Amino acid sequence: MRFALAIFGALVFLLSLSLSFYLLWIGKFSGAEFTAFVISFAVLSLAVGFAPEIQEISIAGNVVKLKEVKAEAVKAIESLKKSRVEMLRALLGLSMKTSGSFANENEIDPRIPGFWRLVDLAVEYDCLTDVKEEILLGASALLRGQVAVISQRSSSAALRSVYGLGEIPDPIELSALALNNDEIVIHRSKTADEVRAEIKISIEQYMRLFELKRQIEA
Repeated sequence: MRFALAIFGALVFLLSLSLSFYLLWIGKFSGAEFTAFVISFAVLSLAVGFAPEIQEISIAGNVVKLKEVKAEAVKAIESLKKSRVEMLRALLGLSMKTSGSFANENEIDPRIPGFWRLVDLAVEYDCLTDVKEEILLGASALLRGQVAVISQRSSSAALRSVYGLGEIPDPIELSALALNNDEIVIHRSKTADEVRAEIKISIEQYMRLFELKRQIEA
């Protein structure tokens, strides 16, 4: 890193020196301006090359301690990270609230889209581990919610027992229970095939949540 900065500083100085000679040659610089320009870029090049060792700089008589500025910046970044984590924790908790029971026309628990957006934010902010507990609680609640959605489309006694006990079955077992042709509940305005298609959509979302829960717990 130090070597790269030194090379970069030297290149900056050489380019500025070439430019100053050119401006002097075409008459844009006087001798004094040429000298000031070269000295300024020489100082800048040295500052770049020795940046890691520079402890403070003086601007218009005011001394700025770089280490203190860096420490304050690091502190601000850490504070921002903590705020993000706390915000996500609060939002994940709020995302599990419901305004009432959801109608059986929905193949997906209406809380799920918002939950996934928050999970994506946790990944983007690189704080998935920090909100692990909240994500697990949310995923478990939504998995049970999907079982409720599916049980509204099936008359399977075994499936209703799973729902009643609040269990989270394996997706394959859930599919076997929910997609039994003899137990699919046919609504007045829907055929058995339409209800089966809805159940498949519900199971797909269940599988996605189940996989998230498995990965977080691993």
